[in-house]
Amino acid sequence: MQDPTVAIVRCPDYEQIDEAIDRLLELMGGLGSVIQPGQRVLIKPNLLKADPVESAVITHPAVIRAVTARVKAFGALPFIGDSPAFGTVPKVAKATGIAEIAEELDVPTVDLNRPVSVPTPDARSLPRFKVSRWALEADAIINLPKLKVHQQMQMSGAIKNLFGCVAGKRKAWFHLSHGQDRTRFATMILEYVQLIQPALTITDAVVAMERLGPRNGDPYPLGLLTGGVDVVALDTVHWAILGQSPETLDFLKVARELNMGETRLEHIPTVGLPLEEAIVHDFKMSRQVPVTFSPFRIARSTLKHLWAKRVAAS
Repeated sequence: MQDPTVAIVRCPDYEQIDEAIDRLLELMGGLGSVIQPGQRVLIKPNLLKADPVESAVITHPAVIRAVTARVKAFGALPFIGDSPAFGTVPKVAKATGIAEIAEELDVPTVDLNRPVSVPTPDARSLPRFKVSRWALEADAIINLPKLKVHQQMQMSGAIKNLFGCVAGKRKAWFHLSHGQDRTRFATMILEYVQLIQPALTITDAVVAMERLGPRNGDPYPLGLLTGGVDVVALDTVHWAILGQSPETLDFLKVARELNMGETRLEHIPTVGLPLEEAIVHDFKMSRQVPVTFSPFRIARSTLKHLWAKRVAAS
């Protein structure tokens, strides 16, 4: 069982991100408690698409920069990677300023492609998964989600962000093959998380997204950073911060069945800002829509993705 402790730090805006990240890491025992010098560390933000940073669609570049710089200063070897739903990592990174950050810090950015077939822990959803080799071969993963509502899966946070380690457009095909059953889809994502096991998660909730997440919602100034090693405990706290009961989040229902992480809010120690001071009561949740996609939409999206890769390589 991973340590379920969740750190919560107030961070009113991204101008104060360095101080807030340092405080968060201090509360969690420092980087040395989760990684070692010389390790190759995948920094896994949410790089869903190349939208303006102010729209709160992706993990803010200031958070990516602060964490990556500290990992490098610690003596580890960070690289930034994701598998965007729309476009490629180079395209998203260039449009959002992340490419400049990577160049400044002299760290690579990668598309999480190169799939490797591996057996699932419990095989409740699929007997084998295909996970990006970049993720599997990293010595450690630092998960940097953006806290958002999600029209299909209620919330995108610590758990959902790791689905980005699925290579290429397979995520969309999984929506088609598993999307008829929301519980089965949640089970599949949690089994992926069991395979990937991030060493640390730091959630960008400075500006969250409400109403129509994960990409068409409204920015909400939540003013928080959270951190921990148990992604289930983190999302239990995230859901509570948004004014919701843990019993209503599908991911947490499935996590209990899988005996994965801590889902009981009363058993999750919090450090830093008291949880009751972080909770908001005016956050607008998403109306839920079907998880599945149409085959036409998936085929069109796959062709666009392949064309973008071809253009980027030319």
